[in-house]
Amino acid sequence: MCEKGFELINMANTILPTISTNLTELILNSLAISVVIRGGDTPDFVDLNYSNKHKLSNLAVENPDVVVALDGSGNFTSIQEAVDSAGSRRRGKKYVIYVKAGIYQEYVEIQHKVRNLKMFGDGINKTIITGNRHAGGDTLATPKAGDLKESATFKVYGRGFIARDITFQNTAGPDGGQALALLAGSDQSAFYRCSFEGYQDTLLTQDSKQFYKECQIYGTVDFIFGDARAVFQDCEIFLRKPLPGGGLVVTAHGRKYHNQTGGYSFQGCNITAADDLKPVIRQYKKAFLGRPWFAYARTVFIQSFLDDLVDPKGWLDSWGHNKTAYCGEYKNNGKGASTHKRVQWPNYQVITDPKIAEHFTVVHLISGNRWLPTTSVPYISGLEKL
Repeated sequence: MCEKGFELINMANTILPTISTNLTELILNSLAISVVIRGGDTPDFVDLNYSNKHKLSNLAVENPDVVVALDGSGNFTSIQEAVDSAGSRRRGKKYVIYVKAGIYQEYVEIQHKVRNLKMFGDGINKTIITGNRHAGGDTLATPKAGDLKESATFKVYGRGFIARDITFQNTAGPDGGQALALLAGSDQSAFYRCSFEGYQDTLLTQDSKQFYKECQIYGTVDFIFGDARAVFQDCEIFLRKPLPGGGLVVTAHGRKYHNQTGGYSFQGCNITAADDLKPVIRQYKKAFLGRPWFAYARTVFIQSFLDDLVDPKGWLDSWGHNKTAYCGEYKNNGKGASTHKRVQWPNYQVITDPKIAEHFTVVHLISGNRWLPTTSVPYISGLEKL
């Protein structure tokens, strides 16, 4: 039975992780056995005990199919041209694009038909993809997009997209209103050591299964939003200086129906003020972890550091969804992690049972053991042992 079939009978989160864990374990152990039979050493990426931590980045041998360089030393000077060249490859084959250091002022779109594309750069703040379109701010000199999605500097829809060591920017600023740095609509996509920089609506996780590892995400209001199943692991979440009198909200999840599988999990993340907010932080109201965008929004913070800029209530209801939305917190720390004055919503939960928290980990929420081993991105499949 396919994954969609399991989702239709509401068993995707229970059946698939079991199947995937066993299958992945068999594959990894088979690889290890084959190496031993040949008389070689067991490679670093094979764990005979199949532990909770998966340090798979050792698998990554970056042999790019094409190189993008502004100075003309590569195959292309434009990232979009490199993406378009992926159409000539054999269907299903991974296509690797290396983007050399530089500031690429362009708008990039990876369409649904372009699958299994991997893009890596030279590091955060070295390889930068930047734009300044926005969906608000009529008086601004920067270009106004026709709608929110068109404001995105980078859009990706093709399944199996992987990005590493790249900064995605939207520089419209706080006056620009809604302005996307990244629109992520790629199923089984992974972002490793990337930075997403904007203000309102920085990162749209449109749908499907997504994973973010050791990333930096900057914004002011609803700057991580959408209807995806997404795990953010060991990420730095920075709240920036908003407009005078402006508010601060990290997430706005958009799960519409109770039988949908979407949800956010922030595991081992740090929620702190960005450098521009720190000197003036007392001039602004405290920040909220999230506000439910649609009725059955689902957002959980697990084993994360919440600084004292977090409002004691924790959560905000702007659209009347407090009776149906699910918000949870499990073993967080920091001055903003106290749950004594949190909201009293019916489905707000201070999670104390690790079995409940496990539902929001990589192995369960995004069925990560089924597909993350092929990405070369390291991950923790379950709860971190503190």
